[in-house]
Amino acid sequence: MDTPNIVVIGGGSVGSFIAHDLSLRGLRVTLVEKGNILGGTSARFHGMLHSGARYAVNDVNEARKVMEDNRVISDIAPHCIEDTGGIFVGLDNDDLDYASKFTAGCNQAGIDVKDIELDKLREREPFITKDAKIALGVPDKVINSFRLVTSLMLTAKAEGARILLSSEAIGFETEGKHVTGVKVRDSSGVSTLKSDLVINASGPWIGKVMSEHLGINSIDMIMSAGTMAVMERRFTKSIVNRLRLPSNGDIIVPYFTESIIGTTAFIIGDPDNFEIDKDDVDFLVEEGSKMIPAIKNSRVKRHYAGVRALISSSSDGNGDRNISRDFKIFDHETADGVSGIATVGGGKLSTSRIMAKKVGDFACGKFGIRDESKTDSIKLTWPELKEDNIEEITKKTGVSSQILKELISETSAKTYSDLYSPTMDLVYSRMLFD
Repeated sequence: MDTPNIVVIGGGSVGSFIAHDLSLRGLRVTLVEKGNILGGTSARFHGMLHSGARYAVNDVNEARKVMEDNRVISDIAPHCIEDTGGIFVGLDNDDLDYASKFTAGCNQAGIDVKDIELDKLREREPFITKDAKIALGVPDKVINSFRLVTSLMLTAKAEGARILLSSEAIGFETEGKHVTGVKVRDSSGVSTLKSDLVINASGPWIGKVMSEHLGINSIDMIMSAGTMAVMERRFTKSIVNRLRLPSNGDIIVPYFTESIIGTTAFIIGDPDNFEIDKDDVDFLVEEGSKMIPAIKNSRVKRHYAGVRALISSSSDGNGDRNISRDFKIFDHETADGVSGIATVGGGKLSTSRIMAKKVGDFACGKFGIRDESKTDSIKLTWPELKEDNIEEITKKTGVSSQILKELISETSAKTYSDLYSPTMDLVYSRMLFD
């Protein structure tokens, strides 16, 4: 048969990894993203590449996946990583017996965990609270999501994928109960991309895409928004976590020259229409100051919220904290009698490569293709521009040297796409990948 033509909807970390994975397997891939680089959830997280330790007590299998992708992403995309390490601290009023459960879970998940002497802790982190009674070190890291997704797109493009930014999927072309194409609107109008299979990887919008354009309502997801507060300075060398079951306001991430406190969790109905409660920001500062007291006297520079699309399950009333961070592939041919389209939901940036691998296995299985994923061994493209290699890199990526220079400069010390005004202007008309 001819090489299958795959259309991926959504250009976040998952959609971009899928485009990379399938391109490596030799499929024809077109990725469509309604915004620019990082316009959704991958742009609005706390900047952390988890080790899996946060999930080790409640979900060892998920923790194991997270640790696997931590190792792989660190290897294939070192230009995106700051290897800060992570510290879990138990305070005066915490259940210090939780430490043994935490250590056991980490050991079971293959996560390196070690005791940190308190004098060594305070030597490394002088701003840490005097109430710290125990400290455990894990391989948490900081990741620049803008660089990661840009690298994935550049790599996929070099492998033959088409990357269409500012291109919104507004419907589907069908023949009976079979999807044959995606209707896309961009600055030039509306066109149809023919497809053999569509992968809906639009994060919090996966349900909306299916219900509005195909009348499919079988995707049972919960939309959980998480508020984060950005403080004006960096207080720690390491990521600092509270040593307790996952809760609100229990992570402080050192991101470049700032500190990000995360997160809260509140259920929303529409990822395009929700408000951040000022009380959530105040709460984050209050909780963060319990680990780093100096935060109380620091200024909040800004705040933002990202929306998690979580696989629906029962909860014990602790918000979304007991809902699995695992992911699921929805085969609409099996579930809804509509072929030619599948959806991937759940997960997180820290498992986006594994998610893409599973989606790639699923897609190839549809066409009897046996090629295996290679994303664990292919280094992602990130140009180290020099006078003697600019021409070569420009040819490889199909991106002009001037745009590459500006893009690299913009991603060197910035965090989220909604703060990237020069780069947003730069790629607005899709000139980066066209």
